[in-house]
Formats: sequence, structure tokens, C-alpha cells
Amino acid sequence: MRFKLSKQNVQLGENSIVYNTKFSFSSKGDHFYIGNNTTITGATLLGHDASPCVFLDALVLKPDVWAVGSRKSFRDPIHIGDNVFVGHGCIILPGVVIGDNTIVAAGSVVTKNLDSDSVYVGNPARKIKHIDNYIQKYKSILSDSPEKF
Repeated sequence: MRFKLSKQNVQLGENSIVYNTKFSFSSKGDHFYIGNNTTITGATLLGHDASPCVFLDALVLKPDVWAVGSRKSFRDPIHIGDNVFVGHGCIILPGVVIGDNTIVAAGSVVTKNLDSDSVYVGNPARKIKHIDNYIQKYKSILSDSPEKF
């Protein structure tokens, strides 16, 4: 499904759910791509770096920097893959790609691309385990203590 949000582009995949999430747009039009079967819970997605000013003249010639008066700001689309879970309070910075089948724990700050099939936590987000290990752990807990679920 494709829809417009505040006159900006957000592409949301099938069966995806976005709860209380802030899409930070700039006047230049930032893009967000969210895959299928993805859940985002109370995160902030920054399509630009939100800096008030960057005074580096060398940046002016870069294709991914926009000058607005004396303000220059880095921007790049955010891509979130299929079957991804983004926990509450996460911040995802511009230009990040989150691979398929990935979990980003609550409160994480995503500053660089995240591999598929992985679990990430922290600030900055760091990989702690492969998704198969995570699934196996919770299958075991479910089997041993179904009342917890």
C-alpha cells in the first residue's frame, strides 16, 4: 500500500503496523520505505539529520545535501525490510537500511545499516545474536512455561 503522509512519501508494505511513530520530514521531501509484515512501535524515523546548520562548504556540492538559505542538512531515505520489529523509543537516522527478519530492541539508536536475520540493541545499536538463536530461546520458554505468554 502506498500513501501520502503530511505531503511526504511513506511506502508501507502489506500487513505492516506503525504505532505512534514520528516521521521527521524536511521541506525537501524525505522518503521512508517500510517492508511487509513489519511492526514499528513508537519510534522516530529521521529523514534528515535534524541539525540546525552544517557550515561545511565542501558539503554543498554533494548530491544528498540540501541548502536552505544558510542551512545545510544531510538527508537520505530510510529502508526498513520485511518481517522487522522496531521497539518503542528507537531512533533511526537518515540513510539507514534495516535488513529483513530483524529485531531492533526498545530504545536503540540506529546509526548504520543493520544485517538481516539479526537482533540489535543499544545506543548505537549493536548486533547481539542471530534471529534463529532468539527464536529458539523463546520457543523453549514457551514450551516450558506457556503461562508466561
